[in-house]
Amino acid sequence: MTKEKQSKHIAPNLKSNKIHKLKVPILWFLLIASALVGVLLLTWLNIPNKQPLSTPQQEKFSQDIIITGTNKLIIPKISVNSEIYEGDLSVLKKGTWHRYPSNGNPEKGGNFILAAHRYIFSMDPRRVMRESVLYNIDKLDVYDTIYIDWGGKRYTYRINKKYLVRPDATQIEAPTQNAKLTLYSCTKKGNLDGREVIEATMTTEPNL
Repeated sequence: MTKEKQSKHIAPNLKSNKIHKLKVPILWFLLIASALVGVLLLTWLNIPNKQPLSTPQQEKFSQDIIITGTNKLIIPKISVNSEIYEGDLSVLKKGTWHRYPSNGNPEKGGNFILAAHRYIFSMDPRRVMRESVLYNIDKLDVYDTIYIDWGGKRYTYRINKKYLVRPDATQIEAPTQNAKLTLYSCTKKGNLDGREVIEATMTTEPNL
């Protein structure tokens, strides 16, 4: 084979190799980009970002939840119906955490402290809805109603304060002489940014 023929034979091969080398990174880029778009879309679809319920809708929401022996946090305005658990941080995977039970509860008064996740990402929409209890805590306002099912009775609370604190603001969990509900979760920017806090007072005798 002459040098001229050899060069003609090698040139297409070199061109083919270059094209192949270019295709591989492009394919990887497209695959990664598609995966990211899929994750973002799934995240958006799974965010429990419901509009606040109207007053008639709130009444129906609470009436549809039967009083049982299960302790629950019920916030009709933002469609919250979450079981309350004592224990450690792991209980947040199941619902709402009753922190420092010795500090208070609806029966004995004191500072009744509840905390829950703001948002948990998961491929399972059921887990997102179960664990992202207080995603819409920022949509609550003073005078909104919170119900607590406790020991087979339903207690009614009215929000009287809402505010932000730093993540190290432990005073919100301090014991108090006056009876109140302290409910909090992290801001949408995360634990390091701070906490959104709701305080509420009991308004009526419990319903059986």
